[in-house]
Amino acid sequence: MISNLLKNNYLTFVILAGRRLASTENNVNIGDQMKILNDNKQYKKVLELFDAFNEKNIGKCSNWIVIQALKACTQINDVQHGLKIHNLISSPLKHDPYILPSLIHFYMQCGDINRAQLLFETSTKKTLPMYGAMMKGYLKNNLPKKVIDLFNEIKNPDRVIIILLFNACAKLGTNEELNLVKRISSNIPESLFLEPNISSSLIHVFMKCGDVTSAKSLFDRSTKKTISMYGAMMKGFIINNLSQEAIDLFNEIKDPNEIIITLFFNACAQLGTEKELILLKSISSKISNCFYSDPYVVTSLIDAFMKCGDVTSAKALFDRSTKKTTPVYGAMMKGFIINNLSQEAIDLFNEIKDPNETIITLFFNACAQLGTEKELILLKSISSKISNCFYSDPYVVTSLIDAFMKCGDVTSAKALFDRSTKKTTPVYGAMMKGFIINNLSQEAIDLFNEIKDPNETIITLFFNACAQLGTEKELILLKSISSKISNCFYSNPYVVTSLIDAFMKCGDVTSAKALFDRSTKKALSMYGAMMTGLTINGQEEEAIDMFNEIHLDELHRENHGEKQKKLLSEMNTDRFEANIIIYLCLLKALTKLGMLEKAQSFVQQIPSYFLTDH
Repeated sequence: MISNLLKNNYLTFVILAGRRLASTENNVNIGDQMKILNDNKQYKKVLELFDAFNEKNIGKCSNWIVIQALKACTQINDVQHGLKIHNLISSPLKHDPYILPSLIHFYMQCGDINRAQLLFETSTKKTLPMYGAMMKGYLKNNLPKKVIDLFNEIKNPDRVIIILLFNACAKLGTNEELNLVKRISSNIPESLFLEPNISSSLIHVFMKCGDVTSAKSLFDRSTKKTISMYGAMMKGFIINNLSQEAIDLFNEIKDPNEIIITLFFNACAQLGTEKELILLKSISSKISNCFYSDPYVVTSLIDAFMKCGDVTSAKALFDRSTKKTTPVYGAMMKGFIINNLSQEAIDLFNEIKDPNETIITLFFNACAQLGTEKELILLKSISSKISNCFYSDPYVVTSLIDAFMKCGDVTSAKALFDRSTKKTTPVYGAMMKGFIINNLSQEAIDLFNEIKDPNETIITLFFNACAQLGTEKELILLKSISSKISNCFYSNPYVVTSLIDAFMKCGDVTSAKALFDRSTKKALSMYGAMMTGLTINGQEEEAIDMFNEIHLDELHRENHGEKQKKLLSEMNTDRFEANIIIYLCLLKALTKLGMLEKAQSFVQQIPSYFLTDH
């Protein structure tokens, strides 16, 4: 959307200026020919035309011609050609207010931030298109803070500048950015809110900052609701885990386009129940066949079928797709993995000629799920053949370490970790998790001590490592680290659950109880950790008492009907595991206390969906 706005903004600007300032009719004609070629995405022909014209007319190119040539270089990321054009143009044109935004845009899109900044900073007259090119460039290069800093220098921003600011705030998504957006949007003239692009981008940033209420309010008071606004709302509901609201909104739209259809499929995928599967089949049978030529639509529908557990429909759609793009293959592979069909994911991988980072990562994930000697041989074979550039991608490295570890090859995982130049937090996490599953928790603890700013995942893994060892030494470590971590970590149920589990396995029931009691939001997993801990520490009666604290009627009710089906389709979810642990702990406690009749009676009360096929 921003790209189109900038294009339209600059295009109007440059067409008028370019034609006015072109020195000859020939200049204008060449520029117009280049523009037509650019519009038809024939970028190499644009550059051939420029080179041929420039040979005979050295130093006579108008700004209109230079702008078209730079646009072509930007589109095909031809850095060398762009540098050549920059060096060829005459001194006056280098400072031309119409060429400078194009040069800045070219350098930014090609990742040369320093050259773009130098051009901008040395310019004596900074125009709004120059600010726009810089801001868009910072967004492209994932520097949203710099976008905000630059915005603060602008006295009278136009709509493009405001939208770029909103996009930067959306990328950061914190309360600080939310407050900034509210302040800026309150000063925007009401007339600007009539422009759908402004409203859509403002809805988007509210949603990304978690302020669903403000997004809804803006949407509701908009008199002219465009497709892009509906899309921003639906996408926002999905990222805030409110997919049912996205589906409800979809039902209000008369003529959904490809984007809306894709978002609808994404919402169904997020919920993943039988109800959504029925909806998917209904809508997908009614949409125009032309939608099936859009790989984004096909990819999202395959993903939705897979997440609803309907592998057959996903396969059928994949098989009849004439244009199988890499994302389509990726959706199939990911779907096979989440449905525990990793061998099919591996078989599909073997059909792909030029796998990218995502496909390679999914292949490693499939091997990790199976974790046998056969997969280890495959891992070593493929990892030795892929390009070295893949090893600069932390996602690839993380998934390969995880796969080596799950196949029991700690040596290869260590070697890969040691030679990795960019050790991200997930890379450390994969190593720690791998050490734990291979019963090498001391190595996980040693690695933890190398990490400067551990996040919740790393802290949780550290607690798990201590729990696995369960000695007095680890208990001392636990108390030391848990007293130093930020209080915000204690609002994370995964962290609290793992710490309760660690205290219990180190024999410190008192500390576990104290932590549980002061937790304001007690997740089911925390009850499970407490009951397990009490049972292993010989306090079975207290485990039974704790079970009685949980409202069984609520437990049954919230998993009733469609939620039961969702539970069955996502057997690896934490909620299911927590419920299973709670039921098993109670049975174990009753059995250890010799209360066999009560245990048997209780088995008959366990919801049937917990006992089916598991």
